Amino acid sequence: MIQEFMKMKWYSLFYVFVLILCMSFFGCKIQNGYVAPEVENPTSFSNQTTDTLSLADTDWWNFFNDPVLTELITEGLNSNLPLQNILIGIKQSQLQLAITKAQLYPELNYGLTAEASKNSLFPKVQNSITAVGQVSYTLDVWGRIANQNEAALQAYLATEMAVFEVKATMASQIAELYFTLRDIDNKIYVSEQMEASMEKYKAIIDARYDGGFISKVDVNQINISLKDVQVTLQALFRARKQVENAISTVLGSLPKSIPRGKPLEEQIFPSQLPVGVPSDLLRRRPSILKSELQLKAQLAKLGATETLKYPNFQIDFNVGAQFLDPSAVFGNLLGNVFGPIYNGNKIKNTIAIEEAQYNRLVLDYKQAYLLAFQEVEDALIAIETYKEEVAIRKLQWELAEEAYNLAWVRYNEGATSFLEFLNVQTTLFNVQLTASESYKSQLQSVVKLYLALGGGWNQETN
Repeated sequence: MIQEFMKMKWYSLFYVFVLILCMSFFGCKIQNGYVAPEVENPTSFSNQTTDTLSLADTDWWNFFNDPVLTELITEGLNSNLPLQNILIGIKQSQLQLAITKAQLYPELNYGLTAEASKNSLFPKVQNSITAVGQVSYTLDVWGRIANQNEAALQAYLATEMAVFEVKATMASQIAELYFTLRDIDNKIYVSEQMEASMEKYKAIIDARYDGGFISKVDVNQINISLKDVQVTLQALFRARKQVENAISTVLGSLPKSIPRGKPLEEQIFPSQLPVGVPSDLLRRRPSILKSELQLKAQLAKLGATETLKYPNFQIDFNVGAQFLDPSAVFGNLLGNVFGPIYNGNKIKNTIAIEEAQYNRLVLDYKQAYLLAFQEVEDALIAIETYKEEVAIRKLQWELAEEAYNLAWVRYNEGATSFLEFLNVQTTLFNVQLTASESYKSQLQSVVKLYLALGGGWNQETN
């Protein structure tokens, strides 16, 4: 009997194998081909000649040649909590991809049943132990599983691209905060120098008032101006600590003192920065690449949804035996076909939902490109104008210092009032502060250009 069963089993398996081959060869798999959405792609950026190099192809934190800045960025890449969160998301995507791939292979399960029974005809207890093995396999005739695998793969790659995006953003955030911190350091130095200078002039004014040469008005005026500088210092001390706290958070640590590297004015970079061509944005910028991968994932998801219109084929093979009666061997081979007849347009509407989602992602892709182009153009005009602004501020500083020295001479000679001298002094102080602000903004605009061009990640890993 066992031999007859095994013979029947192998004949059945042969027929099933032939059926699988036929359906695999002649099945109509649904696979939507991806075509990148069309975007306007000019040959160059505004006021820039076309070149083959790009700032984004360099390690820009070394580009500023400040080892402390490099160390801070390295620490952030290793310890930043949002970045670690994204890395966990990558692990989840990997597991989801593995789960989806498992559908391509037969599923093997086992079962063990023990039973004791008796009835009026057979009062003696009847014991039985049955072991069953089951092989189940779904034929991917229409490509549903293949599309699900493709969707999972593209979703995984999009998650990886999100890591590159977070890394680049985090590195630029540290650089911008670091330059803000060095700007505050500059302003504190300028303010302390101005405070010391005003203390010196205050001593002279106090001595002249004690000698009866000037009125109380001049004394009050120098004290008011001095208090303004001291209030500015307190605001700068507060801002310095808050920026250090912000950098600490990005580094994934509790608030701590941030080390300093080169002064702001020593953060030198070339006057001409290569930016490449606009088409490079489509292959380099993580936000655009991530959006494209999400499009591909949705296209595959749409393909998997479209297969719901067609029947689903499944094969189950069961074999078992009675442990207490080795001669009792059994087995069966089942073929199942399930297909929709009527479902109130449920499948049609589900497909329409997925199509609408794909159209939304197309718009997201185009918007990502427009935003990238805007950020590059904004950074370019910022670098250009801040360069001119810094040059103007330097000249303004020289003129303000000269006016400051002359104003004291004129006051000493009685040619002007003390109020005029204080006004010139206030002007010098403001010019010194804004000059530092302009140079900081120029450095930050270079960082923003680098980020906008898609720098900050290794393209070889894509």
